[in-house]
Amino acid sequence: MDNQTDETLMVLFSKGDQRAFAALYHRHKNPLYRYFVRQLGAANHARAEELYQDVWYRVVDKRENYQPTAKFTTWLYHIAHNLVIDEHRKIVSSNAYIQSLDDDHSDHPDWDGDKKTAIKHCMGLLAPLQREAFLLRHEAGFEPTQICDIVGAKAEAVKTRLRYAMDQLRQCLTKKLGERE
Repeated sequence: MDNQTDETLMVLFSKGDQRAFAALYHRHKNPLYRYFVRQLGAANHARAEELYQDVWYRVVDKRENYQPTAKFTTWLYHIAHNLVIDEHRKIVSSNAYIQSLDDDHSDHPDWDGDKKTAIKHCMGLLAPLQREAFLLRHEAGFEPTQICDIVGAKAEAVKTRLRYAMDQLRQCLTKKLGERE
């Protein structure tokens, strides 16, 4: 099953092949979970886990209606995006969404504690839509056109979000990291 596309695996799963689901789950579990953790912040690991599981429940529930008209990952992250939007609506303060770099980057040779703290701080200052576009592009590896499909936005809006996110991160990190020298 390792050499089959996600779309093929999902079609097989929609026909009852449980091994196909297991392969999809294994391929996407870590990046999808990190997406939720980064969207909800380090203090909300439990809620990130709940939403992560909700995505997979929805994949199971929608399996018979799945049509491979787009990449499976676009479809999967569209479900995740909708859950995050619902979660954002439930919480009034955007300060609750300070982003974390978690342990998956702790072994990066060039990232000391100060850099991780600075990046975490700067990510927390981004507007939620900018943060989401940035994470989908740079963490999950989606192309801007795929991000458009996931978040339901026009290409210009996504490009603007990405550009503003990069500019704000660059300025913030320059300031934060320059302070410690």
